[in-house]
Amino acid sequence: MSTNGKAVLMLLPASGFREEEYRTAREALEKRGLKVVIASTVKHGALGTEGIKVDPDLLITEADPENYAGVVMIGGHGASQFWHDVKAHEIIRTYNRAGKIIAAIDRAPVTLGVAGVLKDKKVTGHISVFEKLINYGAQYTGNKVERDENILTGEGANACSVFAEELARAFA
Repeated sequence: MSTNGKAVLMLLPASGFREEEYRTAREALEKRGLKVVIASTVKHGALGTEGIKVDPDLLITEADPENYAGVVMIGGHGASQFWHDVKAHEIIRTYNRAGKIIAAIDRAPVTLGVAGVLKDKKVTGHISVFEKLINYGAQYTGNKVERDENILTGEGANACSVFAEELARAFA
């Protein structure tokens, strides 16, 4: 998929995101020359599980899906904040209709299920959420990384480097 010069939108939980997932995904995209724009529900100090603070570029409510090539959702226990976030679901559905890349790792794939885009898709995610993914019609594999058409999912922190490599390929 070509980004046509557009940035990649990364949704970051306000707290409790997995720092290694964030760092490796961002670095992989930037190494390929892609711009990453961070959106969250806070303007300052999104807090990772190990204490890192990230100042997002914009609030999720300010994100216009038309301005980005696709979306990446970072996991961790904080990812559950997007499970019932209407704006996150709107972004995901918009990208799905357009066939754009939708990527999620760890607990974040549940948001894709709630948004209604996982039916009959092969996915993976953190073992703690596999039943939720199945309940949304996904075919949970438990693999480190799964790509089914425009949906890319990663199992969790122990798969973040493999996920990041596949993510960079997907947006290349």
